[in-house]
Amino acid sequence: MPLENTAQQWGWLSKTLHWLTALLIFVQIPLGFYAESLKLSPLKMDVFVWHKSFGMLVFLLLILRLLWRIKGTIPEALESSNVQAGLARAAHGLLYALMILLPISGWITSSAANIPVKLFWLIPLPALVGPDDALKSLAAEIHEISVFVLLVILILHIGAALRHHLMLRDDVLRRMWF
Repeated sequence: MPLENTAQQWGWLSKTLHWLTALLIFVQIPLGFYAESLKLSPLKMDVFVWHKSFGMLVFLLLILRLLWRIKGTIPEALESSNVQAGLARAAHGLLYALMILLPISGWITSSAANIPVKLFWLIPLPALVGPDDALKSLAAEIHEISVFVLLVILILHIGAALRHHLMLRDDVLRRMWF
């Protein structure tokens, strides 16, 4: 399998970045809900360190994906209606936007709450803002709403991939699999 994308197929790097991002997101969502359900304790703080660390990895992978996408070829879309193609572009654009918004809103929430962000307990990240209760509340609300929007878009994304694979029997899912 070639590293780079072709006009017909996603390359190894695009597929790897896609599936690593998917795995991290599927860990992130329940981890975030679990952390929120805990009472203030060392366990809660540890779960949040994992959540923040994985969130920043999603953000880093997204940056790599965007750079790779800009640099390389994007496989041609399979035949579909203009409506389907437009919905797919909108869903992908929203997924990318949410993968930017969620880590940044989480980082701002922590910064505004004066809680340091350390990746895997080792790498401190700078505070994006100073302590600010109003900003903390706003960023936390944006973060919370965004995760529910992400869940809806992910369900639609997965549903569309399964529809293509199981009902239309085209290569949409196969092109992104190894």
